[in-house]
Amino acid sequence: MDSSSDEFLKAFRRATNELMLCPNRVWAVAGEDLPKLLPRLGANDKNHADTHKHELCTFDFCEYSRRDFTAIQQRHECDERRCARIRYRFPRKLLAKAASSGRSTVWNLTGDALLEPPRPYMAISHVWSDGTGTGAWKDEEVNRCLYLFFRDIAEQFQCEGIWWDTLCIPREKAARTEAIRRIQSNYQNARITLVHDLFLRNWEWDPKTACFAILMSPWFSRGWTALELAKSPKVKVIFKGRCGPVIKDLDEEILASEGEENNRKDEDEARRRASQIIRNLRKEISSLNELLTVLGPRYNLGRKIYPSFLHY
Repeated sequence: MDSSSDEFLKAFRRATNELMLCPNRVWAVAGEDLPKLLPRLGANDKNHADTHKHELCTFDFCEYSRRDFTAIQQRHECDERRCARIRYRFPRKLLAKAASSGRSTVWNLTGDALLEPPRPYMAISHVWSDGTGTGAWKDEEVNRCLYLFFRDIAEQFQCEGIWWDTLCIPREKAARTEAIRRIQSNYQNARITLVHDLFLRNWEWDPKTACFAILMSPWFSRGWTALELAKSPKVKVIFKGRCGPVIKDLDEEILASEGEENNRKDEDEARRRASQIIRNLRKEISSLNELLTVLGPRYNLGRKIYPSFLHY
């Protein structure tokens, strides 16, 4: 075995055995470049939320990603025993009418009216496996603590509304089809796009490892969220902070600045390479077809992605 193969296997074992990352995700994103992408990580960098999810995964198959997350229980940001659902907001008929006529489906922060452009709003990019989908609730219902968590962040960035597919895509077939057709524009026109992924929320913030964490996250590996990333001009990502969640700007705080390209320290080189993968994804995608071309072997793509989204 040559030295390059030995180096790769060593990095692969470290990523999958020590850090407990999904073998399929590691291979699909990093491939043979893994030794150059893997930053120096300590024991505290292990993402304990992901520890037991990928025990059955292989380099060419992610067992966890094949599960049906559409009916997963909606998550809580509080002690759920004391939590109530928000009801009688986000009126279904109003949403369906707006979607059918091609108008905005962004709710204002109180959820009693739709926000008209050009009022600023926050779009949410998330993965349903984290419990941020509708779950078993009715269309007009959402866990109070979860909605307030997102609303508070929207207010922090001076946004007057939220576009969140859980609340902003109607069930009625014709209206739903029209709303899905306009999804890309909802991210493109947002003041900010907030990335919510429990994998990242459990990853302690460190500018040297944040890019690698994004590459390894379930959020980055999903086809639709990758398209949302490509369309979003301003992206904020939630990480784990010392005293709770911290929100970091993708371009200003997470990605290595393009002026750092001549820096050759190992940790800086890993960050630079990971940053370039994310930048390339944002530059090269403007449609679903281009998304499929760029992401290639990544799971949850191909002909399954669009039909499954239509029926979640």
